[in-house]
Amino acid sequence: MYFIILFVLSWTWFIIKADKSRLREMYGAVIYTSFLGLLTDLMMVQYKLWSYSGLPHSKFTIPLILDFGIYPVVAYLFLQNLPLTKKGMIKRTLIWTLCTITLEFITVITGHIEYHLWWRLWLSLIADILIFTSIIGVYRFYSPAYKQQKLQKSS
Repeated sequence: MYFIILFVLSWTWFIIKADKSRLREMYGAVIYTSFLGLLTDLMMVQYKLWSYSGLPHSKFTIPLILDFGIYPVVAYLFLQNLPLTKKGMIKRTLIWTLCTITLEFITVITGHIEYHLWWRLWLSLIADILIFTSIIGVYRFYSPAYKQQKLQKSS
């Protein structure tokens, strides 16, 4: 139930806060985030670094809720007000990382995720910084093409 509540809250937040006119602009980064989520969850299944609990068939259901429900929304909302300066991007990345690591900590202490082998919260912290940085990279790489295409259509 915990992950269903997160799913509903994230999509409610998206409906209220997202600038939906920028959907095409952000599409590549959102798809990348879903793909990255799938990749990490395949690692989780293969190497059993962490596991989810709280739903029937948690091995697949929860990762799919995260990969196609929550992660794309987070990526979209993270990018839609992305500052143009490197300092602003670093600050935004650190703030969003703090929020995600806090949510993961709550998920760990409530027992909805359990770490195995050598995985720990501090590794998630490093991974989150890398993930948000890569989302910025993907967005900045391909968004100029979208913006140029948009300018050509309007002229």
